[in-house]
Amino acid sequence: MKKDNSTKFKELEAKIAELTAGWQRTQADFLNYKKQASDEKASLISSANADLIYEILPVLDNFKLAADHMPAELANNNWAQGIKQVEKQLESILQNEGLERIKTIGEQFDPNLHEAIEHMTSDKPENEIISEILPGYILNDKVLRPAKVKVSSPKN
Repeated sequence: MKKDNSTKFKELEAKIAELTAGWQRTQADFLNYKKQASDEKASLISSANADLIYEILPVLDNFKLAADHMPAELANNNWAQGIKQVEKQLESILQNEGLERIKTIGEQFDPNLHEAIEHMTSDKPENEIISEILPGYILNDKVLRPAKVKVSSPKN
């Protein structure tokens, strides 16, 4: 028994629909793969940047310490001014990469942002940060390094 043309036509249409659906699924899978690969690459780059910036933070800390302890007679020295400019340039580069300094003095202690090194009796409200020992930083909304601080305790 021979198939008539209309039956063959319907079978071919069904095969075309099946192949088209398969192609569309494959295309969607490929687009999902590309997005996933792109997201993984961005995550890897972000992680590598965070690691590098974390390693650079002590250099920034040392520049700040050097500037804070500069003898008064060197305040107008060209070399000393150049060192301050290098510090500002490094700080600017890190800020452009998403680095933000965590606010400390006068803020309420937040264990997600701060690390209490010492509790000191003070006239300030309880758990208010009264001194910063080491600055903390946030990189792209994640704490890279918590700020090391001294926190007020009530007088007994």
